[in-house]
Amino acid sequence: MKARYIWDWSKSVFFLVGSNSFERLTFLHLDYCPRLVHVLPLYRSKSCQRLETLEIVCCGNLMEIFPSDEHSSGSQSQQEQPREFPSLKHIHLYELPKLQRICGRRMLTPNLEIVKIRGCWSLKRLPSVRQPALPLAVRHQQPAMDYERELLHPRMRTTLVNHPTVDCEKDWWESLEWDGEAAGHHPSHYKLTHSAYWNKTQLRTSVLR
Repeated sequence: MKARYIWDWSKSVFFLVGSNSFERLTFLHLDYCPRLVHVLPLYRSKSCQRLETLEIVCCGNLMEIFPSDEHSSGSQSQQEQPREFPSLKHIHLYELPKLQRICGRRMLTPNLEIVKIRGCWSLKRLPSVRQPALPLAVRHQQPAMDYERELLHPRMRTTLVNHPTVDCEKDWWESLEWDGEAAGHHPSHYKLTHSAYWNKTQLRTSVLR
């Protein structure tokens, strides 16, 4: 396949930037697209809100899956708001050696369940699975009862107890970057599964299982 992108906004006449693009997309699978650089540009926070499964295999030039308007505008600060994918449960990425980002620097996946990654050595970050902790100053301004009620909300309970499983190479896991517990982005929020890859020293190639 010679395609370098799936959707080109610059040539779109009837689909305006800012629409709720791909809002009904639930399953995305791509394989063996060696020239693909990115998959779908997201210009609204509500894009891909129903996406449940992301699978991409053997796309050697892929650098970012969902480039966003924030990325293009140069907003790369530590305080960048995470792009939320509320329905995403499964992430399977195989042999994407140039992949640097899934969607911007920060993304939030509160219902993530399974992550399987092989051969993605340029990818340095996993999504957050929990909301950032409220700053102390905000907590002090908020009535205690309201704060406790928020913690009991079903969405907050999910983010507090969710521990997605991660199946990956040991060297890759140890090279990941994290923002820290207060930012809701910490390795302890994931549960590692010790596959046959974990304790073996290997070349940087992977085999689909």
